[in-house]
This record gives sequence, structure tokens and C-alpha cells, in this order.
Amino acid sequence: MSLRNFAWLWLISSMVTCLLAEDQGCVSHVCGSTSTNNHVIDLTEPKRPGPFHDLTKTEMIKLREFLEKDPNIRAANTSTATLNSSYIYMADLYLPKKSKVLNFLDNAGKQPGRYARVMVNRGDLDPPVVEEYVCGPLHKIIKCKLMVLRNRRNPVEFSVRPFNQMEMDIIDEFLWRTLDAKIGHILRESYNASVTGCDKDPTDCLTYNPVPMSTGLLDNINQRKIWLFASFDVPFYTLHPVDFGVLCKLEGSDPRNLMVEKIWYAGRIYDTVEELVDGYNAKTIPTVKVVKPKETNELFSTLYRRGQPLPKKPQRAPVQVEPDGKRYSLKHRKVEYMGWTFNFRMSALTGPVVYDVRFKGERIAYEIGVAEIAVFYSGKDPLPQITNYVDSGVLLGSHSKSLVPGGDCPEFSTLVNQTFWSQHQDEPGVLDSTFCLFEINNGYPLRRHSSYEKEAGSFYGGMLDSVLTLRSALTLGNYDYIIDFIFHQNGILEFRLMSTGYILPAYYANKKGDYGFRLHDYITGSLHHHMAHFKVDLDVGGTSNRYETLDVVRETVRLKSRPHVKYYQNKVVRKLKTTEKAAVYDYHFKKPKYLLVHNDAKRTKYNQLKGFRIQLNGISYNLLPRDQGNERTIPWARHQMVVTRHKDDEIWSSSNYGMFDGLDPVVNFTKFYDDDEDIVDKDLVFWLTGGMHHIPHTEDLPVTPSVGNHLTFFLLPYNYFDECPSMGSRDAMYIKHIDPRDPTKGVTVDRNGNSRDQCVIPKSTLEETVSDNPDLILESRRKNFILY
Repeated sequence: MSLRNFAWLWLISSMVTCLLAEDQGCVSHVCGSTSTNNHVIDLTEPKRPGPFHDLTKTEMIKLREFLEKDPNIRAANTSTATLNSSYIYMADLYLPKKSKVLNFLDNAGKQPGRYARVMVNRGDLDPPVVEEYVCGPLHKIIKCKLMVLRNRRNPVEFSVRPFNQMEMDIIDEFLWRTLDAKIGHILRESYNASVTGCDKDPTDCLTYNPVPMSTGLLDNINQRKIWLFASFDVPFYTLHPVDFGVLCKLEGSDPRNLMVEKIWYAGRIYDTVEELVDGYNAKTIPTVKVVKPKETNELFSTLYRRGQPLPKKPQRAPVQVEPDGKRYSLKHRKVEYMGWTFNFRMSALTGPVVYDVRFKGERIAYEIGVAEIAVFYSGKDPLPQITNYVDSGVLLGSHSKSLVPGGDCPEFSTLVNQTFWSQHQDEPGVLDSTFCLFEINNGYPLRRHSSYEKEAGSFYGGMLDSVLTLRSALTLGNYDYIIDFIFHQNGILEFRLMSTGYILPAYYANKKGDYGFRLHDYITGSLHHHMAHFKVDLDVGGTSNRYETLDVVRETVRLKSRPHVKYYQNKVVRKLKTTEKAAVYDYHFKKPKYLLVHNDAKRTKYNQLKGFRIQLNGISYNLLPRDQGNERTIPWARHQMVVTRHKDDEIWSSSNYGMFDGLDPVVNFTKFYDDDEDIVDKDLVFWLTGGMHHIPHTEDLPVTPSVGNHLTFFLLPYNYFDECPSMGSRDAMYIKHIDPRDPTKGVTVDRNGNSRDQCVIPKSTLEETVSDNPDLILESRRKNFILY
């Protein structure tokens, strides 16, 4: 039964109770059960999707049928797909040209056709490659053609294909069985565990974490190597490493080519399995014995409650409610809220994104979304040394699922499911609760002023900051990234990325603390650097925009009243950025400035610039030398902001091959601005970078808290409105004297027509919902269709 149905049952039961009790003061309705302004929540898929809507189930089914029949692609179905076949890795929406979309949105033009971007692993070719196609139009597919983008090669080497479950199955089948026959006794004597037979007795098994070894460290684009680092299979496995790993090589598309190249055991690397076995049997090499921890509620790596209970007796936390129902509408992934409108989707490849963002009817941004997330580790051992995750390599959006009401989002949130292409079944798969949409007040004033004294006016005016939030959470192995788009009533758009989840430590073995601290018996917290890139395509007052800075500089003046006295103060210097390279921005503490975007043809009534300001928070510098090792695959992390002219073929600043393509990146972001084009009065895209260095500490156990781990940026109106747009909000409160001439008569409170009537807090229905369908939260009765 759905959450909505339970809410209605609760409403009916409450009303019946009131009628039977004949209680005049009884509250007879549930908070949120009615909507004063008749807002609508429609979660159905449209029959005719708009230009920004994700691929629908119907479109995906048609697309699969076409690809399996296409004589050039010859895609295998999910039941027959193998590494050496032609199989579809992923399909995602491919946006039309921006000019065509704007013509449709603004000029009542024809809606441009819908197309899909399809990644096909061509293991059937010699040599094997990865091909990317653009297929459509989706209502009646005519053809699939190779995607051609400037500054991006296609086809792509098979060796840099994204890692997936098919490859993990090959490792399980061909690698571990062979290894177990040779070194199984070493693992059992060292860890009392094995790498095989896990389907019979998983409690005595080791699990492993695959870490791609990028070609930036191999100096050969055609090599494919992956480290597999073992851990005890208890919650959560990354906190229980066992100082054992295998470097395997798999080149080409023949699974029989899988081979072991190196082995790490007890702090030492061995070139062959035989070298390890001979040394171990002869007792001439270091050995290790690690006791597998028992899975109990007290195990430090679990999330069971432990320690002193607070509060002493069960007492629920404060909650917020929607007393008069939802104040936003949602239909076909388009949202309307308090003057805001926007469309949203979840790209399987790059994650959440919003489109056509407008406030008070005027477009502010055409597109805002995640471009890439990366984490680079440091350490002494192979695991932290080569762990350079470029997370779109595991498909960012496909890892957003199972947001939990009351845990991840408010209980009253609207939960939005997401349809994705399936690698394991012919039918598209649906992930539950990929997004939650909710309005909540932040608990602090958006604005306020109190003039207490009569001489100061004797009034109070203010309002709490109630905002609409669109949230998703990407669980990428051990880490979780919570991503929020936040819409404020004063026209400010806030983007926030929060990091939480489990750390990825190194095995502790009496090492110096150059890369972190010992956190538990067998783990050292490894220094690592979180980095994220965001695409912000602004259209402030149209597509003819300028970017300039307001630099705050010191000046020396002489006081008017005392001309002989020198005085220092600050002034504003406007600097128009005319080219892409001139616009590159790196934060400098001693050079404060505003970053402004505006349309020079649209000004205030006082002929002042009218635009939006970009404010960046969460800045950390990438210390890696340029073009060395894997740094080549994240050149977007070199600067806090880059401004480029919009081009339809400069869509993504990174690629899904970033885990492996460090030697020769499929996308080199520097080429977006190396041509140094003119950016005055042009359609501009702002590429923003955020980051934070993390040196783990004991309070990161069992999981890192999100508080203090935020990357944010804001888009703030700057001279764009005549006054603060929130002045029209009914959320505001104004208090004044009933009679200003006689304050003793008291005060009056103006709530702008809002009621103070009570309502019943809705009952939490999570337990009943997951009892009906446990797969909403945890994979239980169905196979997840896309795995890391």
C-alpha cells in the first residue's frame, strides 16, 4: 500500500474518532490532506514527453528492439550477452540543440525530436571497441548513427570501458577458483576465510573492492588492469581490510585472457603466485593473522544504535508538517513553486540535473547539474596509492535509489521513481525513490528586523526561510553523496552536495602517519581529496550574456574634513572578462570580488547592470602536478570556475571512461577554453569546481557525518528585481502597535491571511510500506539491474 493511501486511511479513522467522541475541539483532518491552492502531484509518465524528460519505458523498449535488429550493431539480448558480444551498456537521453529547444519553449515552435545516447560495448569486433550512438527519433526510430562531438573521440578503446557486473562475474568464475586452488591454504591460515564457496557459507568468505588502475599510471592506453583488495564480508566491508590484494589484467574481449600480474600480501608485492606460495611454505616471507570480527550490534563498523541512549526514554524528534497541503505542483517532471518553475531528470550517466529554471516567469538557467565527481587517495600501499575514482565511470545516476522518508527526507516528501536501461533484463528497470521533493523551513529567518523602541518605529517584520528542495543521494560504493537543488522565495537558487558514508581506509601495519591516523585495530584513515564539477548554463535576461567581476580594492584618500590625514578604504572596480582564458577564476583570499553575469541590454531604471551573482563555497586546491599520472583525466579540477561559450557539442566536461583513460582522456576539458574565444554578449556556460580534503578521524566511524562536508554554490539576483521578491510572500509576519499613539493598547499580528487552525500530524507509515514491498529500501525480492 502506498504512503498516500495510508494517509487517507489515517484521515478517515481520525474523522470517525472525532464524530464518535462528539468532541467540539477535536481536530478532524490530517495535515497535508487538502491543498488550499489545488496543487497537483502527477507522477505518471507522459504519452508525449517534453524535451527534458528522461527516456520513458515505451521509448526504451522500442530502442532495444531496434538495436537488436540493426544489422550494424547486432546487439545481443540480456540472456545471451557476453564480454565478446555486442551488448548495450547504457542508454540515456540525448538533448536536442539548444536553439531548437528554446524556439519550442519561447516561440511556440515545433518540439524537436527526442533522441537517445547509447553506449555499446563491441566485444564482437576485432579489435573490440566501445561505440556511442545517437538513436531516434524515439517515437519512431529511423537510425542509429555514431555520436560525433568536437574534442571527443568515438569509437573508444575497449580497454577503458566502464567497469560493470559482467566483468565481476568473469573475475569470480575464472580468477578466484584458480587462485583458491593455489593459495587457498594461505588465506584460510591467515584470515580463516576463503574467496570461493561463498554461495554455500558467506560467513567464511572474503569480499573484494575493485580499484581500476588508470592508463595514466600504465603508459599504455590498451592495457586494462584492476586491483582487487580483499576485506572481511561483514558490515561494512571497507572497514575490515585484510592486507591482501590481486592485480589482474584483462585485455581484449576474451575472458580467457584474464591473468594475475601481481599479488599483495602482508605488506609485500609478489610478481607471481608461485613466488608467494614458495616463500610462504618455506617460511621466508612476512605473514599475517587477522581474526575475523563477529557481526554484533557492538561491532564498530555497524550502524546499530549503541552507547548511552539519548534521550533516556524514547521521545520523538521534532517534525514539520504541511498544514494546508503541498504548495508546489509536479507533473511530468515539471515543478511549479512560489514563482519558480523547472524541469528535472536523472541522467544515468552523470546524475541529477534541472532545466529551464525560471523565477517570476523569467529564465535564469537553461541547465544546472552534476558534471563529474572524483576522489583521489594517497598512501604508502597499493590500495590508496592508485585509488583514483572518477565516479561517472560507474554511472552516477544509476546509483541514486531508496531515499527513506524520515531518514533521508521529511516524511511528507513526494518520492519520485526513475526508469533506467537494464543490463540484466530486457524490460527497463525502475529504481524506487530516486528523488524526493519537499518544502521545509530552514528554521532561520530569510529576513527580519525588529524595531523595539518607540523612537525606532516600534515594529517587527520577518519570515522564516521556507524552501523547496529537490534531493537525490548517490551511493557510490562506500561513499554517499546527497545532492540538493534548493529554491528560496527571494529568487536565490542554492546547490548543495554533501558527503557521507563509509571511508576507504588502508590496512594498518605499524606505519608512519604520513597519510592519516590509526583509527582502529587494523585500519588507517587514508588522506583523500573529494572533487566535484558542475555545469551551469545561465541565460540571464536571454542568451546574450556578459561575465564581469566587481573587484574590491584598497585606495588611499584624504579626509574631506582633515585633508592632511591619509585614510584607507575600499572601492569597487568593474572588470569585464572578454575571452575564455581571461575569465578563468581561481580563488584568492587577498583579492575579494563578486562574480556577475548579466545581459548588458537589460538594465535597471537607473541604468545599472541587472544580473545574477555566482557565489562559490567549498573550495580546495588540487595539488597534483598538471598532466602527470591520472591528473590528466580531471583537468576540470585545476580552476574554481571556467567560462565558455555554449556549444552543442561541448556537453560533458568529463566522460564515463575516466576511471581508465588517464593516459589519453576521451574528454580533455582544457580544449573547451584553449581556443580562447570571445565571450562578450554570448551564450555562456559556467563550469564550477568544488572540493574538500578529508583526513579521516575516529568520529568518521562508523560513517562520515554530512555536517561540515558541504560543497555549495549560489545563484543570487543582483539588481535583478526592484526589491526583494519575498516581499510578496504570505509567509511573512508583521507586528505593530494597535494604536501607535497609545502603545499601551498592545500589538496586532498580521499573518497575511494564513490560518492558525490545527491539524493531525500524519502517522509514519514506513513500516507498513516496506512490509508490503521491502525492495523500496533494500534489495530483497528482485535483482538490481545495474551493479557497480
